[in-house]
Amino acid sequence: MRGEFPVVAAKPGIDEVPAWAGMVHLPRPEDAVLLDRTGRLTEAARQLARFRPPEAVATARQLTAELANWTLMLAHVLARGETGRAHALLHTVVAPHQLRLCRLLRDSTAHWLTPSRAMERDLPAADLDRYVSTTSAARDAEVRAAARNSWRWSRDLAAEAADRWAVPLSRGLHERISGLLEAGR
Repeated sequence: MRGEFPVVAAKPGIDEVPAWAGMVHLPRPEDAVLLDRTGRLTEAARQLARFRPPEAVATARQLTAELANWTLMLAHVLARGETGRAHALLHTVVAPHQLRLCRLLRDSTAHWLTPSRAMERDLPAADLDRYVSTTSAARDAEVRAAARNSWRWSRDLAAEAADRWAVPLSRGLHERISGLLEAGR
């Protein structure tokens, strides 16, 4: 179970809740609200009860850019020899972005906030195999191999998104990241 507790003033905070549609799904909003003295928060949360998939084009654009950004950071962390930090970055930051982009491409966004949830049931076997190739123990050679496999999968997902939704990709940056990851072999 994951809990997130943002603290903001009631007026702007409650007014913001409906804008979370497509990012947050609360099937039973009254179970998600712990305290609501006026009823305004529960009413705002009710607007998140109907599942709305994320908007494909803008989301794909954001995810492809974030995958490049985080993988560039991963390549630099590996170049400094920080295996443990690279392992954590690969599994806690890069992988969720990959799984979200994969889910978006496969029209399987029901578990958007926790994209690894039920992935064995929701995603094709080929995608699960690609995901497994991006995982490793926190040993240098394994993390480096997983990082290269991860970037290859990210590039394939990004290319698929570019073909489907005309998402622009920075081919020069992609080549630079590939070069950095290959240099550490």
